[in-house]
Amino acid sequence: MGKWAKLAGAYLKDRYLMFVLTGWLVLFMEELSRNHTWGAIKWSFLHIPAFALNGAFVFGALLALTAATGRMRLSYWIVAGIGFALALVSGVKSKMLGVPLLPWDFVLTGEASDMAEYLKNIVTFELIADIVVFLAVSWLLLYKTNRVVKVIRWKERAAIAVFAIALVAVVYTDKPIPVKSAFGIGAIPWDQSEHVETNGLLLASVLNLDYMNVDKMKDYDNKAIAEIVATSVQPQVGGGAAESSVKPNVIVVLSESLWDPSQLKDVKFSRDPMPFYHELQQKTTTGTLLSPQFGGGTANVEFEVLTGNSMRFLPQGTIPYNQHITHPVDSLAGILARQGYYATAISPFHRWYFNADKVYQNFGFAQYIPLEFFDPVYEGAYIADSEVSKLIIEQTAKTPERDFVFANTMENHFHYYPGKFKENTIKVEGDVPADTRGMLETYAQGTQDADKMLRTLVEHYQKSPEPTIIVFFGDHLPYLGDEYKAYKDAKWITGESDPDFLNKMYRTPLVVWDNFTPQQKESLHMSPSFLSSYVLDKAKLPGSYYTDYLRELSKKYPVIPPKSYYTEMNINEADLKQYELLQYDILFGEQHAYGDVKNKIVNPNYFLGFGPLTIEQVATDPQKSGADAGIVVTGRNLPALGKVYVNGKPVETQRGKDGALTAKLPPDALKAGKADIQVKVLDSKEIVIAESNVFTMTAASKP
Repeated sequence: MGKWAKLAGAYLKDRYLMFVLTGWLVLFMEELSRNHTWGAIKWSFLHIPAFALNGAFVFGALLALTAATGRMRLSYWIVAGIGFALALVSGVKSKMLGVPLLPWDFVLTGEASDMAEYLKNIVTFELIADIVVFLAVSWLLLYKTNRVVKVIRWKERAAIAVFAIALVAVVYTDKPIPVKSAFGIGAIPWDQSEHVETNGLLLASVLNLDYMNVDKMKDYDNKAIAEIVATSVQPQVGGGAAESSVKPNVIVVLSESLWDPSQLKDVKFSRDPMPFYHELQQKTTTGTLLSPQFGGGTANVEFEVLTGNSMRFLPQGTIPYNQHITHPVDSLAGILARQGYYATAISPFHRWYFNADKVYQNFGFAQYIPLEFFDPVYEGAYIADSEVSKLIIEQTAKTPERDFVFANTMENHFHYYPGKFKENTIKVEGDVPADTRGMLETYAQGTQDADKMLRTLVEHYQKSPEPTIIVFFGDHLPYLGDEYKAYKDAKWITGESDPDFLNKMYRTPLVVWDNFTPQQKESLHMSPSFLSSYVLDKAKLPGSYYTDYLRELSKKYPVIPPKSYYTEMNINEADLKQYELLQYDILFGEQHAYGDVKNKIVNPNYFLGFGPLTIEQVATDPQKSGADAGIVVTGRNLPALGKVYVNGKPVETQRGKDGALTAKLPPDALKAGKADIQVKVLDSKEIVIAESNVFTMTAASKP
């Protein structure tokens, strides 16, 4: 035994540098992900078991690559490069949104383009200093010590490969040696920031893998669901209200990053950014939603509002649109569609964003109008709010049925740098830094247009003979600088430890207005998941077993906060167990409670845009001839962003008068005596999402 111990000791003496490199990599990754050097050092001493387990994954990766390449230095730089990138992105995301990088961020997330925008401004003096220090220390360890084995023989490589696999497997599975359990290490899924803060980036990420697939809930079966529905849900209309003869249009608008900046008392705006909203506060139903998001994650707020499901029962950082809405899920769209409503979703952004085109189909919408079918009228980097209100009004005017319209906006989306809009007409005064003043002025400019959109809708439907309810709300507060900079500069909060942090940073404005009941001032404060049941109740429209259940639950608990606030807000977690079981049945179970409705949610005629693209006529452009000869394509539902194809090839296309498309005709287009003309709509990924009939143009029409 002594001989083997000596041999092992001698071997480790020649390979100890691997342990040093591992510790250095873990420490450096934590420094980047935490945006704080001392915080990383302090964590490494106070959480030694977690530090060691993070090191186990880095060490396993180093060993595996060394086994594969036979070169320690190359393996180190590969692992370091990957670790650096992950930690850096996590640190940036944490500073901006308060949530670190999570495994499901890599799964179809539509916010990848946003992250690319965030990273444009990532280069700072601190980052450059970090890189210099990291490279210097790594160089000293790798090239100025005599403990680096340049080439490792194949027998040793085979041995360390087996050891690497065994090490990672034991730490990941906690079997046969319960390493994590022995030190009381586990996931903190309800607070991902605390999860990473406590367990470290790598270990937290590995622990989060268990949440990629949801385990079956205890006590879940058909009988349990049937009992909840039978005992907790009484047959009723819209949560108990008597059914009315009025059948109103229901218009729900999610206004991007809408918040009331006039609440900031330490700065002064040259004029009210939200005058119409404040006017409505005095005479109709207004209030707040306690959003599950800050600075981003719009789809999660949509998810709550449309389905009644709650993000509180899912791990923080989950994006259900990307991960879980892969089958029909009943929503406000489906509920109203089964009552004869025409359900339309409108979004002035890419049709693939957050998997929206598939999600809206699974929710029961009949039609989805994404960015690709909008007129390209922009305010700043995004489609103007005025264009969204225009589409809403046009949509309710053209359909013979009552309408359910769900729309979101993009104009006031991040960024808020000065220069985003042509001019900031609202000035900010106060003892705040210039960059904060610039962000607040830009944000106020966008908020002003959101308020104008609300006014446009209300004033239009005040005159409309069709009874209509308008629900207008914000999805989350805006991101105004890393680590809540503008909010702290304006003394709205002292920091994340502010005793009123949840209410100040997660409550967004809500308006519920209608044109068929006497105006009555009412104050609402609820979670987004209760909004659909409230709207059905107010409209006196039949809901479902789920909305009826939620309406009753909301009377006891109108707001469901993060679990860490349950005690403070007098919430008994056991009272929410039925809610969680019903949600599990819908998202992950057999949908027992749906019954026959399960097969009636998806509209088989669901489509994108305004309807079938139809070319009715192709004429020569009288204003162009010769080498510049062009054509004018007219028809039905041809969008401004449609592209004309001649003989299967795209040609330069512009929007002409009266909705026509004008295009340049290639010189040899009519070489065969005729040309096939078609209009296609492509998304930003160059995928064809709609196309017209093929119209044959003859040589006789040649200019």
